[in-house]
Amino acid sequence: MTGRIRPLPHPDPFVEATRGYITRVGDALQQRGTPLTKVWLDPSNPRDATFVLGLEALVWNESEGFVLGEYVSGEPGVRTVLRDPVRLGGGVLPDPFAVPALLVSGAAGGPPAPLRSFAAGHDGFEDRLARYADDGNRSFD
Repeated sequence: MTGRIRPLPHPDPFVEATRGYITRVGDALQQRGTPLTKVWLDPSNPRDATFVLGLEALVWNESEGFVLGEYVSGEPGVRTVLRDPVRLGGGVLPDPFAVPALLVSGAAGGPPAPLRSFAAGHDGFEDRLARYADDGNRSFD
């Protein structure tokens, strides 16, 4: 998949564990024609990732799932700030190929609210996330 915008590896193994999933989401967005200009992992507590889509950004974190809003600021190592953020449906770990449809269908309504505590421990989230661990460098065309 040459020319695809993908997150760089992260030095923290706990954050790096999200890269396979985030890569799959970024690939799905780009395959559906979403104008992705940047994507990065960072920071943690909760772990998150930012997809910059022109003037908007899509932010994923392990507590709220996906949130869309006007991109105000953010960079690797600094939490992303959105104006008028709206949580999209799909839970905290929707199928990566469902995320483009979430963007099209709109928001679940209301301001972002935690769906899962990032400190939840043994709730099965890490196992579900690990299914994407080998996907960080594979092609899905």
